[in-house]
Amino acid sequence: MLNDTIVAIATANGIGSISIVRVSGKDALPIALTISHQETFKPRLATLSSLYNSSNELIDEALVLYFKDPYSFTGEDIIEFQCHGGIAIANIIVQEVINRGARLANPGEFSKRAFLNGKIDLSKAEAISKLIEARSEDAVKLLARQLKGELSDFVEDIRKDLLFMLAYTEVNIDYAEEDLPADIYEQINDKLEIITGRLENTLQASKRREGLINGFKVAIIGKPNVGKSSLLNKLLNFERAIISDIAGTTRDTIEEEVKIGTHLIKIVDTAGIREASDVIEKIGIEKSLEAVEEADIVIALFDNSKIKDEEDEKILSIINKTNKEKIVILNKCDFFL
Repeated sequence: MLNDTIVAIATANGIGSISIVRVSGKDALPIALTISHQETFKPRLATLSSLYNSSNELIDEALVLYFKDPYSFTGEDIIEFQCHGGIAIANIIVQEVINRGARLANPGEFSKRAFLNGKIDLSKAEAISKLIEARSEDAVKLLARQLKGELSDFVEDIRKDLLFMLAYTEVNIDYAEEDLPADIYEQINDKLEIITGRLENTLQASKRREGLINGFKVAIIGKPNVGKSSLLNKLLNFERAIISDIAGTTRDTIEEEVKIGTHLIKIVDTAGIREASDVIEKIGIEKSLEAVEEADIVIALFDNSKIKDEEDEKILSIINKTNKEKIVILNKCDFFL
């Protein structure tokens, strides 16, 4: 498979100023020279060139970049055509490259080749994948550190300590105790405790940072008609949820995203929690309880214009049972009893 030359559009679909078509493999340069009618491309130098199809018709005028192996992302010869934006032009170039012997790349195949050719490790490959999908500044900063090699360095340190313990354990099997250091067991035990502590700290830090990458989830709960959908609309600054005076208007969870500072926040409006006989409403209430379990923060909304009842007690019971961060809001304070 690595003998194949692959091609794909590297930029997102849609209309823009520039589209990039990337080609990787042993035939990347010959194909580029054929399409451009050029004799050669100097590595790492952008060359403005006309591109032609097999009928010698002009496709576009584009910048062509040549990255010679092994000094490229994949470790192979890479050609990048930076053509004018628009999916039509990029697709024509891709088809012309395929017509000359390349094939369409599989999802993630450029990163796969970079890994197989020793240009990146698995932690960097994962960071690249998540960095492309990152939707907040916090996520970008964390993943950039992983891409820089912090996770790889951490794993390598752990590996060295484990190899040290493995070596001493094997020596202990092969040689008599009098030939070994007196504190060998203490050394191994100390290293094990250090490794365990480092791994536990890393696990806890990863859990805390998960929200920075995927977004923090906030669930708004309460009994019917307390103003959950109104609060959602105010936080989003547009009318996302239907609002009415009829209790139980919201039957399903509604999830929307908003950026606050550098954080991505996923706000979930839930169905009002009460005793319901309607099958559909029961399903909605079950989803509301699931949203509480999945949330990082729970906003419990109460109607301050009415006396506390059994439904309010149920909401209080739910938030008291969870160990999530909680915000309690008394709504309709401008109404009088």
